[in-house]
Amino acid sequence: MILFLKKGNGRFFTWVIVSALILSICPLSAFSAEYNCMDPFDLVIYSGKSDGVVAKAYTSNYDNNIYVSLSDLSAALNETGKQFSFRYAETASEGEHFLVQPGESYVKPERPSAEEPREQVWLEFRRNRLFFNGSDKKYYTYRDGTNDLYLSLTDMQLMLDVTAEFVGTNCIYIHTDVPFDPDLHALEASGYFNYINGIVLGDADTGKILFFRDPNKITSIASTSKLMTYLLLAEAADAGKISFSDSVVISENAEKLSKSADGIIKMTAGTEVPAMELLNAMLLASSNEAALALAEYAYGTEDAFVDAMNRRAEELGLNSAEFFNPHGLPVYAYNTVQTKLQNRMNASDLFTLASYVIGKYPSITEITSKQYVMMPTLEYSTANSNPLVFNMPDVTGLKTGSTNKAGYCLAASMPVTVGSETHNMILILLGSETGAERGQQAEILLRYARKYYTENGF
Repeated sequence: MILFLKKGNGRFFTWVIVSALILSICPLSAFSAEYNCMDPFDLVIYSGKSDGVVAKAYTSNYDNNIYVSLSDLSAALNETGKQFSFRYAETASEGEHFLVQPGESYVKPERPSAEEPREQVWLEFRRNRLFFNGSDKKYYTYRDGTNDLYLSLTDMQLMLDVTAEFVGTNCIYIHTDVPFDPDLHALEASGYFNYINGIVLGDADTGKILFFRDPNKITSIASTSKLMTYLLLAEAADAGKISFSDSVVISENAEKLSKSADGIIKMTAGTEVPAMELLNAMLLASSNEAALALAEYAYGTEDAFVDAMNRRAEELGLNSAEFFNPHGLPVYAYNTVQTKLQNRMNASDLFTLASYVIGKYPSITEITSKQYVMMPTLEYSTANSNPLVFNMPDVTGLKTGSTNKAGYCLAASMPVTVGSETHNMILILLGSETGAERGQQAEILLRYARKYYTENGF
């Protein structure tokens, strides 16, 4: 079945402007949020019926960056193989959330009265809590005052597994019977990967590389640095120098970092915290203070740990690697002309590191595959910072990262099984411009790897 959308130039739908920013609708995690200025237009969606469905849509900040109403998309896809219901809900356990249920028919939502038409509106942009077929998803969406959500055309194709195609001015066909499977080389030719610092996608078990872009460009790697931190900690545990069943005494340095602008979890010097809680905090919440506390626990001082990081990188042949701390935050050199330094590496070497870590210590994925974790001693609960463990159930990790210089980074792992054989795919993605783009790009690349090996074998 073929479905097409046409941007109309007629009347504008109007919306209630969101007046207050809700910091978190998920009781177990807090996600960043912002308001974006949106240009509204009508989107006419056809599904083989005699009449099209007029949908509400917006362009976000830039022309052709289109977000479409999930409520209206549900109406348009009704009675197709991709029909779904969409509704807002609120419960004591989940707080405010939204439900997309595939296979259910469209139910017209109740909406408040429309305001007068306006040329532009401001809508809230965040990871609104969204369940698809009962599974938690972490796509960035816009939410309006009528409790409707707007999903980008890319994420719409990923979530519903359909293929959309522009076929003329303001006209898009959605092939509801064609799974989303974009051609990576066509995307590359179109400029889709132009502003990424480095990509390497391959098989961690054989070393075969499926796709790469600028693999040798040395760039900041932000919190993906914590993979090397984990490796040194695991090796120290193997050597009997530390134990993950121990408690770690929080230092004054770790407390200071926790209370800085880059702190994630507030910590108090002298407090004893189980090492496993700190590992969860480091790998899932990307806690910088947890990484520092563990580094000091294992090697006595941060400087000694950083020296060990650089030595280990040299031993592994990671010739592009340079570490300044165990967490990936910027540091300033001690001189009168303030020089900012950041951990750095190229995508090829980070692929080698991630492959080595998951090969030597596959148990890391017992942590990095978790969606949510509670840390009772720290009195902290969080969602995994990696959206792929929500959006692609077979993804098992590994680590996200971001700084202004590094952009949005990711080292992802995903096992693929062909027959009786399973191999781990590793994706290194360095320098996406936004968290939303990082999630989309990573999901597209990993889908490609899964399909490639499913069709061709190892």
